[in-house]
Amino acid sequence: MRKYLLAMYLCLSIYLLSCSNEKGTGLPGIETDHVAEITQTTAVSGGRNISEGGSQVTAKGVCWGTDINPTITDLHTVDGTGSADYSSTLTALIPDTEYHVRAYATNSEGTAYGESKILKTLPVVQAGQIIADHTIVDKFDDIPLYYINEIKKMWFVVPGESHTEAYLTGLQLLESLYHSYSVNIVSSGAPEAHTTTHLRASIATWGDLNNSTGWIYDYGEEDWFSSAAAISRTKAGIAYCNTHNLKIAAIGYGWCYDPDINYTNINSYISATQEYIDYCATSGYSTKVFFTTGPIDGTSYTNNGNGGAYGYNIWLRMEAIRDYVALDETRILFDYADILSHDDNGTFWTLSYEGNTYEVISPTNLGDARIGHIGSAGSLRLAKAMWWMLARMAGWDGA
Repeated sequence: MRKYLLAMYLCLSIYLLSCSNEKGTGLPGIETDHVAEITQTTAVSGGRNISEGGSQVTAKGVCWGTDINPTITDLHTVDGTGSADYSSTLTALIPDTEYHVRAYATNSEGTAYGESKILKTLPVVQAGQIIADHTIVDKFDDIPLYYINEIKKMWFVVPGESHTEAYLTGLQLLESLYHSYSVNIVSSGAPEAHTTTHLRASIATWGDLNNSTGWIYDYGEEDWFSSAAAISRTKAGIAYCNTHNLKIAAIGYGWCYDPDINYTNINSYISATQEYIDYCATSGYSTKVFFTTGPIDGTSYTNNGNGGAYGYNIWLRMEAIRDYVALDETRILFDYADILSHDDNGTFWTLSYEGNTYEVISPTNLGDARIGHIGSAGSLRLAKAMWWMLARMAGWDGA
């Protein structure tokens, strides 16, 4: 009888222990919901079929990262408490990037995770050709915050001579009016390292026609397109930056007064710039090389306001650049001249030569000519257009 009672006691103890475990001690159970509504920067997932384990679920959500099996130490949502199914929106994702996603649930025993699912965000699709001209200047404040922050990861370079000052000063003027358009400009020595807090802008190049190494802050047409040696050095400088943690996001030549560069030899500039575009593509660099037009200020362009052959010739070469860019929608143009020939009120300033009309800088944009040979109003217009162009390069559709 005693053996029988002992056996019954042991069976009852095992049963009670089993019941205790069923009621729960330990981590919750959870499944990861499927990933849906995927865009370039967002997606939706969630958690389902939650069992609370030994105690109530006090936090739940979804965690994600580019490494397998993300945890709550990575990016994650917080979607309440309890055992009800839930949905989570993942935000601030990078376009064309693969992520691992897991649901999680936390109780007093710790955190449990569902199975890991793979998410691939959509790639950036360029919406139309990027032409930064007078038509987009007033659209700078349409840039979504996401793309403003993407621009703040960029290093923008416009190597050139005196007129490049207007690009950089304009960016500073814009920041003084709208703090979200923050920028830092380094004018000597090594460029600033990568940051996410502001746009980096510079005229710096690594080397030039006469220097194979070293940071250069004075760069002319002889360095960008005058010879095979110049083109080779510029390519080497782009490569140096992109392989030494100074990735160039965008680079274009900053024109100055170049009377010997006329309509018939502007092809030297065009072919060199295209060569840099092709070089970056074949080298696997994300650097975007853009075409530019140049100055339309000074009496050499206007013959003291009466129009002249020089100004007309400058317009012809700019038209040649525009015509070339228009042949391929992947080509990018910063139309410096067009931006400055228009006022904020839409007035278009022109002169004529032998019956031919050509653009000149507006008096308002010329101002006192103390900022790279133009005024603060013109510099500010350049900066607004530059932020718009960089946002488009970052993937904004401009809408």
